[in-house]
Amino acid sequence: MGATGTKDMKNRLNNAVTTLVGSDATVTGNLIFDRGCHVAGTVKGDVSATDDKKSELAVAQTGRIEGNARAARMLVQGTIVGDLRCSGTVTLKSTARIEGSIAYGQIEIEKGAVVMGQLLVGSADSAGSAAGPGPGSESTSTSRMQPSLT
Repeated sequence: MGATGTKDMKNRLNNAVTTLVGSDATVTGNLIFDRGCHVAGTVKGDVSATDDKKSELAVAQTGRIEGNARAARMLVQGTIVGDLRCSGTVTLKSTARIEGSIAYGQIEIEKGAVVMGQLLVGSADSAGSAAGPGPGSESTSTSRMQPSLT
């Protein structure tokens, strides 16, 4: 990760990182954090915040989550194989790769980012789970949009 990515990551997290998974670390099992979490290594399990309103999750370019992720705000430069649930803004940088659905309040996607899944527009709180409502049970406050990459 370059200096620009590191600076952006620090600015977005407002120095509130309380949990850090280093680039050489692998965590097996669910990870529950308070306030801010920075993943530069691998987490094989769900990553979720205790407070969906004020929490921030950052996944560095070297970071990988193999499970669902839940936080109020997310900045992703690495890979997440699982569903995301974010009540605030999800920011996907150009190196981000998501293999799962994203339920979000707002989303920013840079050119080059890859999303293989559904984008569930609207409040993630109304989605019920990271994947959102199941087939045939679409919420009135959530609309589905299939991304197309050209």
